[in-house]
Amino acid sequence: MKLVVRTTAAPARRMSLQRGWRIALATLLGVLTLAYAAPAAQAHATLLFATPSVEGAVPTSPNQVRLVFDQEVIPAESALELEGPRGAAIRVGPTTSGENGRTVSAAVLEELDVGQYVVDWTVTAKDGDTMTGKFRFAVGSRSGLTLGGGDEPEVRGLTALTMLRIGLFSGLALTLGGLVGARITRRSASSQTRKEDPEPWLLAGSLLGLVSAAGLAVVLLGSGSLAGGIARLRPLELLNTTPGLVAAVELIAFAAAAAACLARRGALAAATLVAVAAAEGVRAHPQATIPGWGAALTFLHLCAAAVWIGALIHVVRVGLSRRRRGLSAVEAMRGYARVAVWLFLLVLGSGVMSGLVLAVPGGLVDTLTETKYGRWLIVKLAVVMVVAALAVWARRHLAARPNAVQPSRAARIEVAGLGGVLAISALLTSLAPPVQADLELPFPPPPVGPVSAAGGRAGWIGIGLTASQGQLLVRLSTPDMHPAEDPVDATTYELVANALAPEDTSPRALRLRRCGTGCFVAPMQWQRGRTTITLKATSSDFRGGTTALTVAWPAKQATQLLKQTVRVMQQVPALVLYEQVTSDTNGASGIETRIPMSGQELVDSDPYGSGIAPTVVLLGHDPDTGETELALAYPGEGTYVHLTLDHHDRIVRETLNAPKHRTTRTLVYPEDDDGHDHEH
Repeated sequence: MKLVVRTTAAPARRMSLQRGWRIALATLLGVLTLAYAAPAAQAHATLLFATPSVEGAVPTSPNQVRLVFDQEVIPAESALELEGPRGAAIRVGPTTSGENGRTVSAAVLEELDVGQYVVDWTVTAKDGDTMTGKFRFAVGSRSGLTLGGGDEPEVRGLTALTMLRIGLFSGLALTLGGLVGARITRRSASSQTRKEDPEPWLLAGSLLGLVSAAGLAVVLLGSGSLAGGIARLRPLELLNTTPGLVAAVELIAFAAAAAACLARRGALAAATLVAVAAAEGVRAHPQATIPGWGAALTFLHLCAAAVWIGALIHVVRVGLSRRRRGLSAVEAMRGYARVAVWLFLLVLGSGVMSGLVLAVPGGLVDTLTETKYGRWLIVKLAVVMVVAALAVWARRHLAARPNAVQPSRAARIEVAGLGGVLAISALLTSLAPPVQADLELPFPPPPVGPVSAAGGRAGWIGIGLTASQGQLLVRLSTPDMHPAEDPVDATTYELVANALAPEDTSPRALRLRRCGTGCFVAPMQWQRGRTTITLKATSSDFRGGTTALTVAWPAKQATQLLKQTVRVMQQVPALVLYEQVTSDTNGASGIETRIPMSGQELVDSDPYGSGIAPTVVLLGHDPDTGETELALAYPGEGTYVHLTLDHHDRIVRETLNAPKHRTTRTLVYPEDDDGHDHEH
């Protein structure tokens, strides 16, 4: 009787592969769903604005230090530290958060003398990395102080994070790439040769990744400190944040992969680790710029790099083993070469796209040459090109000398080069990405110290200025939109401004930064006296124009004078008001209207009728004419009033700038007690 034995190994292997890739696909879809659902700000936190301003100066001791970030942050235990001119620590109050976690502030508990001070800050970003940075500011006159550029923000525990991510990426490469390398080598040899070939390092890679993922989770719990994470080991806290969920996914995926390797299910282990690449995509820098697509781009880059590196490591190991046994490894190297071409193109293409995504609008060259991230990106690109050159030389050598001993020395050097690429990639994922210097602020920065305000109109666009210590805030509005910061407004604005201070011989351009719809802010070092601000404003819906406004500094508050003026006007029995109203200052000032009225009727119709205004600033007094100028501001209503008073504290001229129009008034009184006529 003939015994027929049917082998089930191949079908079983195929079923295992099918189950593995189904699990991988389901996991990948789940993690990518998390990527698309996650908010855009998943990369390192960026310091947008500070009070006192970064590398700026304030005339007097500030009451607090306040930082504004581009995303919600978690203050560390010592989030804000202040250092004095001689390195002495300055006492600050408890750290508080505001604006949905995007601001961090602390009160300054000491009076600061004239000199330079350093703010050292530490926060945890949404990607889980703890960011640190420092900047300087000056108290008192800026002269004599040497304020340079601010330091780039650093990642706390950068060395530990980089080493752990090297381990994580290495584990991914040894497992994913090892499986692909094993398939390549099996196709190029007989069954007997395959039995004697070394196995891929699947279990070793999974365990290395597991240990590294656990270390990254501990660092996350410790706010950037491995020792701190061990001291407060609370694994369930990982589930409270997106970075924690990413760390948990990576930890579970590597644990599952290690279990699959122990069960000799290598394909299932590699398929499970697809979730690690997807999770890294969620926390990587491109995800912050292009949500969803950024995660997919990083996933593609990481998978291609892992297979490229891991497959070469296994093919070289098999080639060396076969060479020791007197067998040829040429076919194995050729098989890898065919796959490596496509992997190289994927790595290079996705890497270049990631670099372009992260490049600041100011230019790719500046990003690459002026930031730490950009310089390391250049190093990575250079190493990749060297590895590619070695690979090309090795392939040509293989084609020209098919009987030469393989793997060649170039292939072994290529392995070392790819190891360098992996290490630099781990460093880049830990470094803070380049940030646009004039990134738009999420909301207007608050005024600091005394405030001076002025308003005007440029064509159809209303303009309001708020001047405070170290800054100038400009708000624009049009007739269809009030207030200007209305989030549903679709109007876009452009603004160019310059300032002419009392001691300047020529105007200087202002470096404006957007802070919302119709909102711009610029750093300013105010000089004593009256500064002329010239503004050219345009909008997408209305014609703009150019106007000049005056800001008095220091801001001398004149609340009592306004109350006195209102009392005087209420006693005026009769006056004649000549009024012109216009919405477009590019044309005529409007038809002049003559309106007889009493002083009481005038103040009842004006916003200052109660004798109170949020801002009342004395612009100046002319001793020759006896006239005094006041600037009133009602920022909540977008209304600004310029009053000219006579020597009796009566209003003789008034300009009222509202969001939709400008009103110009001249007041003429009957002959006063001195027999003087007020002529129009």
